Amino acid sequence: MKLNYLLAIIFLAFVSIVIIANVDETNLIGCTELNGYGCVCHTVEIDTSVKVWVEGPDSLFVGQTGLYRMFMTGGPAEAGGYNVAGKFGEMVLVDTLSFQHPLSMNELTQAFSLPFPTYEDTIYWEFGYKALNATNEWDTIYSCGLSLVWDSIPDFHDRWNFGPKFPVKILAVTDNNENINQPAEFVLYQNYPNPFNPTTTISWQSSVSCRQTLKIYDAQGIEIKILVDEYMPSGSYEVNFDASELSSGIYFYKLESNKFSITKKMLLLK
Repeated sequence: MKLNYLLAIIFLAFVSIVIIANVDETNLIGCTELNGYGCVCHTVEIDTSVKVWVEGPDSLFVGQTGLYRMFMTGGPAEAGGYNVAGKFGEMVLVDTLSFQHPLSMNELTQAFSLPFPTYEDTIYWEFGYKALNATNEWDTIYSCGLSLVWDSIPDFHDRWNFGPKFPVKILAVTDNNENINQPAEFVLYQNYPNPFNPTTTISWQSSVSCRQTLKIYDAQGIEIKILVDEYMPSGSYEVNFDASELSSGIYFYKLESNKFSITKKMLLLK
């Protein structure tokens, strides 16, 4: 009999943990002006000292995916979370810093809190938006940022704010439209594999023809290798990076032209 009671208690504890985990996870969604009322599980008040904004292409052809960033600064600025949502288009994951909750497929949120390097810094998350319907001539990307005191306690010490609504013009596809499958912006993908030893592949897409450079830097920001430095037509590319002569550690790769600059981190483990 005691064994049955013990098993029942263990089962109820397990169910309680699952329910609590699901509630906490659900609280991460429904925080934009499109789907909800902000990060009200922390505090109901908007804080205008928290600055939130979205950057990216302001027009897309139907079927085209644009790369966007949601930036945030201000508030306690120990760590941050975010939410972005689109009314008509498809929100697209581009890295492992975010996730798409099955209860709100048109919204993305953080997979974990992102730390601020310093209180004065700006952090950002990358995401994709795919235009789906030309009958809706305009769509809007909604955003919300949460600046945290990183103590795992959701209370009034954490501060949040909505970002300005970001309009996107949706263009119909005609026979005269070319390269609609090209990205509206430059997309630098996470290297694969990562972590790696000793080689990895870096891939990217560019929307226009231009001179492009791809450089490798160490953790101190010192340039250690140039992988690409040439004029390249719009399209998809990849290069292999061999780090046989380098020691284990964090490295950065930076794709740059006169129109854009994107940097990502990779880990070499030997």
